[in-house]
Amino acid sequence: MTRFLMPATLGLLLAATTLPAFAQNFQNLPLRNPRQLPDGYISVQSGISLSYSVPDGDNEEQQEKALKSFYKIAASSCGTLLATIADACEISAMSSNTSVNNFDGRGLKLSVNGQVTMSVKLKPSTASTK
Repeated sequence: MTRFLMPATLGLLLAATTLPAFAQNFQNLPLRNPRQLPDGYISVQSGISLSYSVPDGDNEEQQEKALKSFYKIAASSCGTLLATIADACEISAMSSNTSVNNFDGRGLKLSVNGQVTMSVKLKPSTASTK
């Protein structure tokens, strides 16, 4: 009988230690899901692509300049939306990648591609109804 009692007790003990993990409600955590938009907001994505010629031996400095240009354009995206269609705007996600290629044999080209995702509250419609 003790042969079966020890494994059963050990199994119950291990199961009891996992109960606190199963009892957690992850929706009540203070961190908001980045894909969850506040009421009245929409998600707006903007794709940005830049291409630069790269002089020999200057890849690292040129990459830094290209990334700065990308981030300046990304940062101004909310300003453009606020000036046109939005009452409120906040960048909620951003991604970028860089690559150096020589596709056409004319020299190295540095490419920066990225996405900017913004949470936007649109301005009320100003169209008059007839």
